Amino acid sequence: MTRITEKQQEFFTYTGTFGALLGATCLVQHMAISRDHWIAYAMMLIYIFSILGFALLALKKVSAPVLLIVSTVLVLVAEVILIKSFVFSLVVLLLFLYSSVIVVLLYVEQLPKKLKQQALAEKMENEIWKDKI
Repeated sequence: MTRITEKQQEFFTYTGTFGALLGATCLVQHMAISRDHWIAYAMMLIYIFSILGFALLALKKVSAPVLLIVSTVLVLVAEVILIKSFVFSLVVLLLFLYSSVIVVLLYVEQLPKKLKQQALAEKMENEIWKDKI
């Protein structure tokens, strides 16, 4: 089984960290300008979900690519809600575009498959060492 290369590890770390910071920026902006309404709270959950997806990507977790796909769709929904409310947020638009590009790059480079192989290899190694320690 192939291990994740140093370049791929840096890709996961940097893109995940930047995406989480971008999501945190959206969350802080939303908390600063929103009012008490159930849609505002739902949008905060969307941004938190996005932060979680990118944080898991930075930690190289297997579930991160699927969470990022769902997060990208939810951020698109948040952008549509903002546009229908006659509000424009460049940061939310940047988060949507960034999420879309990262998801496309993940699947073009077949990185979810490599993450699964890495997790399986680590699990097998732990199984081997479990009886010896």
